[in-house]
Amino acid sequence: MLSYLAGVSKPVNGLSAISTNLRHAAFRLQANSRCTTWRSFQRSAIIGVPTTSGSTVNPNSSHAAAKGPIGKVQTISPLAPIGVQAALLHAEGPSADPALSPRPKIFEEFSLNGRVGVVSGGNRGLGLEMALALCEAGCKAVYCVDLPELPSAEWEATSAFVKALGNSSRLEYVSADVTDQQNLWGKVEQMADKEGRMDVCIAAAGVLKAHQDCLNYPAEEFREVMDINTNGVLYTAQAAGRQMVKFKQPGSIILIASMSGSITNRDHAWVSYNTSKSAVLQMGRSMACELGPLGIRVNTLSPGHIYTKMTAAYLDKQPHLLEKWSNMNPMGRLGRSDELRGVIAWLASDASSFCTGSDILVSGGHHSW
Repeated sequence: MLSYLAGVSKPVNGLSAISTNLRHAAFRLQANSRCTTWRSFQRSAIIGVPTTSGSTVNPNSSHAAAKGPIGKVQTISPLAPIGVQAALLHAEGPSADPALSPRPKIFEEFSLNGRVGVVSGGNRGLGLEMALALCEAGCKAVYCVDLPELPSAEWEATSAFVKALGNSSRLEYVSADVTDQQNLWGKVEQMADKEGRMDVCIAAAGVLKAHQDCLNYPAEEFREVMDINTNGVLYTAQAAGRQMVKFKQPGSIILIASMSGSITNRDHAWVSYNTSKSAVLQMGRSMACELGPLGIRVNTLSPGHIYTKMTAAYLDKQPHLLEKWSNMNPMGRLGRSDELRGVIAWLASDASSFCTGSDILVSGGHHSW
């Protein structure tokens, strides 16, 4: 492989002698391996890259340590050659292999073709919007987990829409309580066993209670909010992560937090909600560090004020808040649920393959004041 395949900017001893033909052959091997999946390809060795110390590193292993200046971990994109790597390879001469022909690949990086996802809180609102985004990005199946025994009319309409997309994707509905750890683990295990994999998890189930003075906040209500918003998020992530490990399937876990986990909403007594979402932020960082060596990425997504059925019920009782919240936002408005689709597709896909332990704030700048 070339030194620029390993992500270094100058030649490394032992690499300069590798011919253009060998580089082309390596890429052809990689292209042929896509008949399985990139993940299985990552676990197979194609060619060792020599380091200045004389040892070798398999660039296809996500977790292989390389001794020497090349760096500790090197991987190759499932779409390689890609970006400037593709341009440099093309500059060395044309190839008869169509897999190496110049073509745009940026949208392929966001593809979720053939993958399987689970979304808690997926019966309506943000959870359902995110589940639909996964289907549109190519997931073959997305399981929406929520408390009601039967799905909502909104979910049914969305499921019919997914079928009409014509990309063989489907939405599935599963009734489960995210606060029941063992039951949730079992339900997600059944999903993964049926599909033979689990790739994406979005822990979106949550609850917001009415204003309560922090000095008089009822213990039972505080426990309820924490149980759903924090414990339920952990149990959902555990359920999916256990299946990723079981099937040796690296994946992406997205925990839905809130800008309220990073800031305090002015003039709002939401101590339980703010506390629960702040806990999710640290949960994401902690899980990311534990699961990174297994190829499982964990990130948090923190929306700002988004107009949904949940917030609408709150705002309808206090109409002045819509104008107040809008005026407090640099963009002068509340967000739409569909404005989270892009970041969800990015976090779920290989386009964010080096992003883990991060919080993505989508608040219209509200958090920046």
